[in-house]
Amino acid sequence: MLYTIEPRQGKSYDVIVCGAGTAGVAAALAAARQGASVLLLERSFSVGGMLTEGNAGITKFTEHCKDPQQYKTEVLDVLATDPRSVQVAGGIARELCLRLIASGGAAGTHGDCGSYVFTDRYALQALLLQLLEQAGVQILYDSRVCLVNRQDGCLKSVVAVNKEGFTEFAAKCFVDATGDADTAVLAGAEYVLGADEEDLAEGGARAVGQMQPMGCMYRAEGIDYPRLFAWFEENPGFAVQSCGLMDFENVKESYRKGDMCVFCVPIDNPDPATAQQKPQVLVQIYITPSRTGAVLLSFGPTHTAYTGSGVDAAQLSAGHTAMVHGALAITELLRKNYPGFENVRVTHIPDIGVRETRHIRGVYKMTALDVISGREFADSIGCGGHHIDTDTVPDAVRRMSMEHWRFHIPYRIMLAPGIRGLLVAGRAVSATRLASGALRTTVSCMQMGEAAGTAAAMAAMQGISPEELDVQALRAVLAENGAVL
Repeated sequence: MLYTIEPRQGKSYDVIVCGAGTAGVAAALAAARQGASVLLLERSFSVGGMLTEGNAGITKFTEHCKDPQQYKTEVLDVLATDPRSVQVAGGIARELCLRLIASGGAAGTHGDCGSYVFTDRYALQALLLQLLEQAGVQILYDSRVCLVNRQDGCLKSVVAVNKEGFTEFAAKCFVDATGDADTAVLAGAEYVLGADEEDLAEGGARAVGQMQPMGCMYRAEGIDYPRLFAWFEENPGFAVQSCGLMDFENVKESYRKGDMCVFCVPIDNPDPATAQQKPQVLVQIYITPSRTGAVLLSFGPTHTAYTGSGVDAAQLSAGHTAMVHGALAITELLRKNYPGFENVRVTHIPDIGVRETRHIRGVYKMTALDVISGREFADSIGCGGHHIDTDTVPDAVRRMSMEHWRFHIPYRIMLAPGIRGLLVAGRAVSATRLASGALRTTVSCMQMGEAAGTAAAMAAMQGISPEELDVQALRAVLAENGAVL
């Protein structure tokens, strides 16, 4: 049976941003600050995505080093005296974090942004709303793009569905920040779903179509950290987390100062399907600004159940159910095995976290070599400092020294060939699976969002498409707004 949809006509805008997650809020804010009229379409009832509802830390603002002591003395401690000499990111992401740290709504490092900034998620959401409202961004919740109007290769309008039915919104330029390239795919963009042959050749996947496991960063309260630390003085179990790189002494010192802390502890793997191959798994513990709370993350207990497609409703549903059971199982094991967790309680389990689905085939495809070599690009719109974080990493990548290491993000990975009037920002950009393992983190997504929103506004006001934009003029605006290029 065929159905005819006749959407009602909504307003027209300079820029429409599809998705109010990590990249989307930065894109909308950046576009509006350039003077553009902006509509932000969001399928849920919150802004921030993984930053707020997903409980993710805001990471990573600094260069990377593998050795925890070198990282502390040569990078983290430098934040107290000369932060911009070791930071790889600025702009909207740093602005948000500095305001939250100053208000007590986030824990940073030496009052600035380091490997992680962990936040009070409601304080962050309130600040995002405040900034979006001040900039004049119109937010439309409970609205998902379901159709697009593309004429002669140019995206002209999108149709959003919500409680009112179907409404068509026109714009001069669009930013797809859905995470899954939903708008770009509807517009006809070519894409890869999961791994392709190039990913196999890079060593970033075991099979074509493989996607990174879905996961869960959930919140808990009631943890007695001084009691836990006292126990670690006499017992094994403390482990360094690979991105925060904080040894035990640094964690204790940072906790005493009220700074950001992250570490790992092992638990017995309760998943019968994987326990024989992997008897123990690590739980990552990120201490929240309350000082008695944590964001917790572990792949082990539900790793098998999380594996699936983030664009398959049945697999998403099954994964989310398994995620809830897994979060409760992890918490119970921590309660039984570690002093300080006796009174822990789960306070928030988010929607299932999807790490990878579609990647557009962009004007340029960023590779693992681009990332690990720190290749510089003439059209760089930002830098990153997060190591490659995927479930399949070649030994050659793991062995890299990575002392004071950073990578660069080219503008071209956000452009879909043949589709004018559209930029893609966030984890769906054009990149191999390994490169995406560094690009998909929150700070990099915010930088791509800020660049996409700024570019969209500039293109709209000049009456051109984003691929025609003077990239050096874009870079100049981004640098003026605090970006590190």
